[in-house]
Order: sequence, then structure tokens, then C-alpha cells
Amino acid sequence: MIINSYTSVYCIIGNPVRHSLSPVMHNSAFASAGINAVYVAFEPNSIKQAFDAIKALGIKGASVTIPFKVDVLSLCDSVDTLASRIGSVNTLVNDNGIIKGYNTDGYGLIKSLATHSIVYSNKKILIIGNGGSARAIAYTLAEHNAHITICGRNINNIMQLANDLRKHFSAIDTLLIEKLTIETTAQYDIIINTTPVGMKPDVSRTPIDPALLHPHQVVVDIIYSPLHTLFIQKALEKGCTVITGDYMLLYQACKQFEIWTGKVAPTDAMHQALTQALQ
Repeated sequence: MIINSYTSVYCIIGNPVRHSLSPVMHNSAFASAGINAVYVAFEPNSIKQAFDAIKALGIKGASVTIPFKVDVLSLCDSVDTLASRIGSVNTLVNDNGIIKGYNTDGYGLIKSLATHSIVYSNKKILIIGNGGSARAIAYTLAEHNAHITICGRNINNIMQLANDLRKHFSAIDTLLIEKLTIETTAQYDIIINTTPVGMKPDVSRTPIDPALLHPHQVVVDIIYSPLHTLFIQKALEKGCTVITGDYMLLYQACKQFEIWTGKVAPTDAMHQALTQALQ
């Protein structure tokens, strides 16, 4: 990679974000595609200041992660229809000072399931969490006629997300984590953790009690650091099919690359770079 005065800059914005492997993937993608660009990480305290800096410095595009995915929506000059309906943005495009927001999280999750030959249409799915990723995943799965239950610890937060989803879909339920039982969880085909519970350095926790899992279930954890979270480990012990967080990370990044460049993402190069970084 040769960096010069013509190098375009892309970035990821979040806090914390230094652990992110997005720079590894995207820099590999730019190099593989022969694009003179670099991708770096920023940890701003304010999304508004970061947003203004993107415009002022001519940063071409950005990934947005925790905790800014919802708050950045109102700052965008325009928002893709899907991202607007989801109520969350994870991708920014700067077109000569006009910034448009997109969301590729749902695509990343759907592609992860498809890659593992998991059927998700018309299935009952328990989504743990109510943040930006949960919004995107729930909306995208509901578009495929999945029956969604939003599960969390704060009734107000899960109800807010559920009510937003009910503006577009009818098959949306809510359930407090404390109300989960071995009987209630048995009805779900797929369980997805969208929370940071179990992420480094707090690797000894799980988002729900693993005793509530059943062998027939597909368990997805969007955390990729560590790759095999305690939740994933316990799910394997239960006989569940598991999908680790590297797949969603990869595929949502591939979609971002295509939005930014208009080129087909070099998926193999990005996957190889991600795999090496996770070793």
C-alpha cells in the first residue's frame, strides 16, 4: 500500500473501537482492488464532532459502530430507505460534503445464515438486545417473514424497538430475559446475541443462561472478539449449530465496500485478512 497526497481516507467511528478488525479487512480490500485508499479507526466522544470532521476533512466514507448507530441517523443529509426504516445507520458515504447513511448489518446477518445453509424465513427467532445491530437484524429478518421476539433486561428499551418494528411488521413480540424459561426458549429456531456481553475483556459472561438452549437451535453471536465466546462454547456443548461473529463482520463490510466504491468486494481477500487477524 502506497499512501500519498491522493490517497482517499475511510474510517470506522465508535467508542470503544481500537479492537476493531474492520481496518484489516478494508485495507486488504483496497489493496486487492488496486484502490488508492486507506481505512483507519477513530474513537470520538461526540458523534456530532466526528460527523463534522468527516465533512471538513473530506473523508470519503465511514463505518459507524457502538454507540453511535442510532444517533448518527439524524445528522445525515439523506438516509437510504432501508436504514431509515430500520432506524439505525452503520455506513456513511460523503459525496462532496453531502453525507448519506446506509445500513449493511442486516445484510451481513442474512448472508451469514445463508452461507451456513440456515433457513430463516418463517422461523421463530429470539433476538437478545435492542441496540443498532438488533434493529437492523430484526428488521431484515422480519422482511423475510420471520417471527421476531426482542429480548432484553429493560422493558422500556425492548418495547420501543418492538413498537418501531410493528409499524412495518405484525409478528413482533417482546420478552424480558428474567422471564425466559427452558419451556419458553424451546419454541425458537434461532437465537441471536446482539449485545456486547461476552466480549473481551469480560469473556466470562453470557447474554442468557446457556441452560436455556436446546440442541435443535441455531445460535448466533455477533461478537468476534473472542471468536468463540463463552455463549458459543456453551451452545456447542448443548449440540446447537453455531455461527460466530466473524461472518456477519465480513459480509456487512463487503456490502460497505461495494457502496463506497461501486466495485464487487474482494470477499476472499477480506476473509483471509480477517482470519489471519483472528488467529
